[in-house]
Amino acid sequence: MASSLSSWLVPVLLTVGCVTLVMNILNAKKVNRSLVENIERAQADLRVAMDTSQDCTKQLEGKSAEMTAKDQVLASLTGNVNTLTDEKNQIQEQVNQLQQQIDQANSEKDAVVAENDKLTNELEAAKAPKKEAPKEEPPK
Repeated sequence: MASSLSSWLVPVLLTVGCVTLVMNILNAKKVNRSLVENIERAQADLRVAMDTSQDCTKQLEGKSAEMTAKDQVLASLTGNVNTLTDEKNQIQEQVNQLQQQIDQANSEKDAVVAENDKLTNELEAAKAPKKEAPKEEPPK
């Protein structure tokens, strides 16, 4: 019986081992397929990310060029504003000087008019007694 048991036991153990190996092979293929799908999905995601990155880089370069152009325009406009402000200040200074000259001329004119009025009054006053004096003389 021991010999019939050992002759029967070896083939059963070999069969169980083979079935276990086949199941292990099938499971390994399933896991490999799953890993390949994950790798392909990751590569697709990587391609999408790279495309998005390239698009973003192009947009960034475009926006950088726009910003550079706007910065140049802003610098130009700032220079123009500074130039115009300087010109305005010079013109305002000229206006202030001219206003001072006008004020001085008006003061001088007022002084001349006052002097003229004074002289006119003195002249009238001087003429008035001369007219009265001849009137007084005829009654002599």
